[in-house]
Amino acid sequence: MLFKAPNIKVKGRKIMSIHPDLDTLETLLKTHDWTYNYSDDHRAWKKGNEQSDEIRRQMDICCGLGLDTVARELYNKHRPEYMS
Repeated sequence: MLFKAPNIKVKGRKIMSIHPDLDTLETLLKTHDWTYNYSDDHRAWKKGNEQSDEIRRQMDICCGLGLDTVARELYNKHRPEYMS
């Protein structure tokens, strides 16, 4: 079962979560190009690779703060099914 962060939503907009680093991680995950590794365009691959590195760094930050369980749940929530 996924951990439910105590969010307050106003008309679909989240205004509070349990930690700002989790918000940063979720934004990175939502905007990540999960298919970058298949790109023939080196610029697209490079951008996706940099995004992937940033996600790993943010995951490390969250783990260091004791938020590893929630961070992994967020990662699994946004990761495409075919990457399981």
